[in-house]
Amino acid sequence: MNRNESSDNACVDLLLQPSEDDLKLWPHSFEFRLRVSLSTDGGLTLTSRIRNINCKPFSFSFTYHTYFLVSDISEVRVEGLETLDYLDNLCQKERFTEQGDALTFESEVYRVYLGSTGTVAVFDHERKRTILIQKEGLPDVASSTSPKVP
Repeated sequence: MNRNESSDNACVDLLLQPSEDDLKLWPHSFEFRLRVSLSTDGGLTLTSRIRNINCKPFSFSFTYHTYFLVSDISEVRVEGLETLDYLDNLCQKERFTEQGDALTFESEVYRVYLGSTGTVAVFDHERKRTILIQKEGLPDVASSTSPKVP
């Protein structure tokens, strides 16, 4: 772990490269770099970079699976996903459009919201806490009520 020279953030840099066995299954040479930064005010920043090593074109996708401890899921609301289309993974990825002013939870949910921009806010009223999620470069946001969902 090292200190970011431009701030008081502590960070660690991780590198993933395919092994020879990996290349037998998926023949694309790449580097995936992940920087995890923690700030003194409790902020967490994840920065990912994908590099194509041999310039042979390939497609990829990835997601961060962040799970937040909340007091009571029925007391939580999520803002920033209004009017977006989503794929409902509990309904064979059928496409719907979010209709409410905010996302609330009355039953199990596992959705991928398409084309989200800006900030998503998670309001936990019972804990009197707001979690702000800001992203750049990743087009979609997933919302799930169960940590057991893959």
